[in-house]
Amino acid sequence: MTSTIQRAELQSKIWKIANDVRGAVDGWDFKQFVLGTLFYRFISENFTNYIEAGDDSVNYANLPDSVITPEIKDDAIKTKGYFIYPSQLFVNIAKTANTNTNLNTDLKAIFDAIESSANGYPSEQDIKGLFADFDTTSTRLGNTVENKNSRLAAVIKGVEELNFGNFEKNQIDLFGDAYEFLISNYAANAGKSGGEFFTPQSVSKLIAQLAMHKQTTVNKIYDPAAGSGSLLLQAKKHFDNHIIEEGFFGQEINHTTYNLARMNMFLHNINYDKFNIALGNTLIDPHFGDDKPFDAIVSNPPYSVNWIGSDDPTLINDDRFAPAGVLAPKSKADFAFVLHALSYLSAKGRAAIVCFPGIFYRGGAEQKIRKYLVDNNFVESVISLAPNLFYGTSIAVNILVLSKSKTDTKTQFIDVSGEGFFQKVTNNNVLTDKHIEKIMEMFDSKADVAHVAKSVDYNIITKNDYNLTVSEYVKPKDTQEKIDIDELNKEISDIADKIDSLRAEIDVIVKNIGSESGMGFIENLLDGIEIEWKPISKALIRTKGTKITAEQMKKLHNNQAPLKIFAGGKTVASVDYKDIPEKDVNREPSIIVKSRGVIEFEYYDKPFSHKNEMWSYHSKNEYLDIKFIYYFLKINEPYFQNIGNRMQMPQISTPDTEKFKIPIPCPRNPEKSLEIQKRIVCILDTFTELKVNLEKELETELKARGKQYEYYRDMLLTFPKDNLNA
Repeated sequence: MTSTIQRAELQSKIWKIANDVRGAVDGWDFKQFVLGTLFYRFISENFTNYIEAGDDSVNYANLPDSVITPEIKDDAIKTKGYFIYPSQLFVNIAKTANTNTNLNTDLKAIFDAIESSANGYPSEQDIKGLFADFDTTSTRLGNTVENKNSRLAAVIKGVEELNFGNFEKNQIDLFGDAYEFLISNYAANAGKSGGEFFTPQSVSKLIAQLAMHKQTTVNKIYDPAAGSGSLLLQAKKHFDNHIIEEGFFGQEINHTTYNLARMNMFLHNINYDKFNIALGNTLIDPHFGDDKPFDAIVSNPPYSVNWIGSDDPTLINDDRFAPAGVLAPKSKADFAFVLHALSYLSAKGRAAIVCFPGIFYRGGAEQKIRKYLVDNNFVESVISLAPNLFYGTSIAVNILVLSKSKTDTKTQFIDVSGEGFFQKVTNNNVLTDKHIEKIMEMFDSKADVAHVAKSVDYNIITKNDYNLTVSEYVKPKDTQEKIDIDELNKEISDIADKIDSLRAEIDVIVKNIGSESGMGFIENLLDGIEIEWKPISKALIRTKGTKITAEQMKKLHNNQAPLKIFAGGKTVASVDYKDIPEKDVNREPSIIVKSRGVIEFEYYDKPFSHKNEMWSYHSKNEYLDIKFIYYFLKINEPYFQNIGNRMQMPQISTPDTEKFKIPIPCPRNPEKSLEIQKRIVCILDTFTELKVNLEKELETELKARGKQYEYYRDMLLTFPKDNLNA
């Protein structure tokens, strides 16, 4: 099963459980019951697999509790860290969940027994309080025992239906994904951000690879802001072939998330003696001081949170912060986490830390801390990631890579925030394995890549006031058009000449046409002639458009098709000549009235229509120029837009064709009538063409003038950098 399918199935079922069962229970509280049940099922199955040891003849769930000897129990606790009797297994509780009237108290007794089974053993602190947030007697589940049992049973039966095989062999972080999904749906109610607790798998994978890069073995891996443990687990998934000799260490300030991190270790088959997750505030109550240094450190600490900082005068003497000579600002603890991680880092190791971008350019204490890091050559790389990679924030975060074993004094900057370094999935962006591979290749080689990666000398960074912003050193590709100003000015001059010429031609036409006050074409041509006003029905033949067939519709997207198909006033497709029945093709022009009464002039007798009808009108005799009629109808187009059935397709109806009249000059002399019509058409065609050409040239001139303006604006406002800094 692929990760995408697994994740979709997980989310669908988890949400069904949560939505169908929780009722009046607040979502933020209810997620603990779902996750706790998921964990209960896992440790039951994991413990069963340990006891059965692959022996098909043994069915631990069917054994009576009485067969368990003290020796068996003692040996199991020393190995697994806890003990579960057959009657306490998830599978057995699930069987009777719907009918067990003591379900809530039975579950509490089981969870207490599992935790207390580790008392006096080395695993005691790893097991203690694991089910603290799964309070089966809580009034949050209901006011009566019946209500509590009903909800608990529904959750248990729902989790029972989840089918993912072995947890540790899944393509996704099953527990982390369930947690992230529930948080993403309930965070608004609790006022919390999912990003505070969970790092997306793709980012976790990159961070793990950065921290472990080229280390064949590490003594141990550490996360000072462990959350639900996803970063530590990615190191295990990616480096199973490596030896993480002393296991996984982490500290988490949130009690609920601390429990989830410990559960997550068990869920991924990391035994109690291979992990140590501590509860507490890393910055003011750090654990594992006796366990440092660590060869690999990974972390996604909370962004710009408040901390005690300078309000505690003893902190400036703390071994973690004293070397920098300054504490991180009280309102922005980011660099406090960075200095803490650096202090715990071994001489050969790396720390990869997700950071808020602001810490790389702000002044004050943060600038002094950057100075300490750069002057002591601890900063190996700063990597700018794409936005929208994390749940709950669209910020394009950075990854800071620290090392105490650099072989040169350069700092690498990598910008992978643009296209080509992420994939959009629903509302978020994701780093694929190929993206991570490309990033790791650049990180490894330290080679410069135009517009993406650059290794910068120490003295350049110092001259730049220790600014570590990626964009300061990696410049984006210049997509701005390169302008040859001499060529542009010549182009504008040529356009101006064309415009002047077009205007002069139009002026000539206007002068020749004449006006009411002068003798021009109008007076000479139309003076004294007879005009007959004829109904459209008497002068034109009306033909309804032909519907497009299903077969023709398949061919509508031929780019060379000359015939446009309209629907709702917009062109939706075209039909090629070969798709038009020969009997419907007429090279004589006709007037086509389309939807909303839009009048067009085409060289087809019968237009094709799709959904909306179209009508064509063509001449009944050779002495009526259809283009002359077209021009007349165009000046009356507002009339046709307001008639009809008030629906979406106003059209010239049959009564309109009898009522609306068109002018025919010299009706008694058809040849002269046609000559007058054609001369008028010739003038209007020429005028139309000149107008269209003038519009195009004016538009071209405006664009060119815009470029011209920007060129000279930039020239006038570009000064030497030294002058700006003076």
